[in-house]
Amino acid sequence: MDRQAPGVEVWEPLAAGYEAWFASAQGAFIARRQTGALAQAMAPMTAGRALEIGAGTGFFARELARRGWRVDAVEPSAAMRAEGKKQTGDLHITWHDGTAEALAFDTGSFDLALFVTVLEFVQGPGEALAEALRVLRPGGCLVAGILDARSPWAALYRHLADHGEAPWTAARFFVPADVEHIAGRPAEWCGAAVFMAPEAAPPFEDADSAGVRAGNRASMSILRWRKPL
Repeated sequence: MDRQAPGVEVWEPLAAGYEAWFASAQGAFIARRQTGALAQAMAPMTAGRALEIGAGTGFFARELARRGWRVDAVEPSAAMRAEGKKQTGDLHITWHDGTAEALAFDTGSFDLALFVTVLEFVQGPGEALAEALRVLRPGGCLVAGILDARSPWAALYRHLADHGEAPWTAARFFVPADVEHIAGRPAEWCGAAVFMAPEAAPPFEDADSAGVRAGNRASMSILRWRKPL
């Protein structure tokens, strides 16, 4: 029987339909904006060995692999991991069972460690960040995309949680300063993506620009740390 981390069970029934969101018009737009912002975070880096922690079905792991990274993807949900393996195709992605707080890799193994909307769901975000830094080589980068607690999207997700909708019942939300405090160090770079409201209608580019003008907080904030040499 596959080992399951506390809280992992909320993801099991979601796995089969998880990729469908990325194929929707809104999901595809949001994914493009998030991927673009993550690419900015990784701009100073040369593709090497990457670890995505809490990889889900591997959408962002696949993006890394297409950009030339050799990717290890850690995902504790057996159903999400199985769906991710189906989606991997011939891309250079190796899948692992495991939790963010106890990574089964040697110290200094990776050039990049990546979280995308994962710290919201882990049992110990401090332990997860410390483990990600541990497995980085000196000079390697930790990149974390979080669902900003001040955004209209976080308000929606809290509403859904109040009505018992998974996976939001298992989530807690942060602002960048919270994550810097948990990490025990300021980020060297911060970025943001997706300013439109959840109920925005196409064209989404216009809706996103309207969200910026309205002063919306971005749905995703992205932070980057570099491991000291």
